[in-house]
Amino acid sequence: MITVLNTSSTIIGNFILVTASFLTLIILIRVFAWKNLTGIFEQRAEKIAGEIDEAEEKNQTAAALVKQRQLELDQGRIEGKKIVQDAVARAKVEKKHIIDQAAVEAQGMKDKAKLEIQAERREAQENLKIQVASLAVDIAGKIILEDLDQAAHSALIDRYIDRLGEK
Repeated sequence: MITVLNTSSTIIGNFILVTASFLTLIILIRVFAWKNLTGIFEQRAEKIAGEIDEAEEKNQTAAALVKQRQLELDQGRIEGKKIVQDAVARAKVEKKHIIDQAAVEAQGMKDKAKLEIQAERREAQENLKIQVASLAVDIAGKIILEDLDQAAHSALIDRYIDRLGEK
């Protein structure tokens, strides 16, 4: 029993000693190190809060930049569409100009051809008049030189008409 008592008093003594040491350690920490420990935790909390605020600001800045880039992209698309529409309009105007110019040139060529045809027609008429006059003079000369009866006269005219068709 003495061993049990001795062991139990040793355990109780150890318990009291450890408890007293623990309490002394807590009091010493509270007096000397508590402010430093809580200061470190407060600094860490402030740093974390600052980093969170900074991250939120950066996130808002990034969102604003995304909106700005999206607006610029939309504006670029609008400007691109306008450029294409302007190019199409200019192409239509140029096409109309080319077609009008081609029509004017074609009309000029037609007018020139008409004038050339009229000139050739007049020349052919003049040549025909000269030939008819020449034939009339030949016929008149032959009629004067020959005393023809009606049959000979008809034969002579037919002959000259045939000659006229050959020329």
